[in-house]
Amino acid sequence: MKVFVASTTASVLDAVAGARCGDEVISVAGEPDLHRVERHIRSNGQDIDAILLHVPDTDSPDFKTAMAIIARLDAAPVCVILPRRASTGQVRRCYVMGAAATLCEEDLPETVGHILCLMTTGAHVAVFGDGLIQPPPTDLGKLSERELQVLEGICRGHQNKEIAHGFEIKEVTVKMHVRAIIRKLNAKNRTHAAMIARDLGLVG
Repeated sequence: MKVFVASTTASVLDAVAGARCGDEVISVAGEPDLHRVERHIRSNGQDIDAILLHVPDTDSPDFKTAMAIIARLDAAPVCVILPRRASTGQVRRCYVMGAAATLCEEDLPETVGHILCLMTTGAHVAVFGDGLIQPPPTDLGKLSERELQVLEGICRGHQNKEIAHGFEIKEVTVKMHVRAIIRKLNAKNRTHAAMIARDLGLVG
């Protein structure tokens, strides 16, 4: 099994290299810079069985970069490795963007082999602390990072005009995002979309 790992942390690379998926030996290719991940995967994607993106700080711009990468990638299933302090909303956001799995970096050595095996079967799983976090239904359409931002505004009770002003975009663009959010969440209206988002923990 060939696994691509985006991480600057040697212990993460070592844990993945030492993992097993059944009888398969795991070979690891890596790229420390998240901004160069897509280019590397697009040129070698046909040979990659799984992708692991390490985001050691969910408050850094790297979290947003990782979400954008997940939304655009379809070369192989993606697992996001997050710090233990990541919120349930951040974990669920990974799934909405298209991740197959999330994993706490502290649990990596014990669980990464099992997670990789599950990912290659098409399973979606989140292992955090003492248990599993239930991923949102896989039939939800992927929300873009901007759609998630607009959804957060809706959940705060902001009108389209206020959301547009906050992001310095046109109100008609916000309306377009709201329509897409409602469609992707299978909601009846914006209020229903906000209820779904809160139920799924998509907004923090």
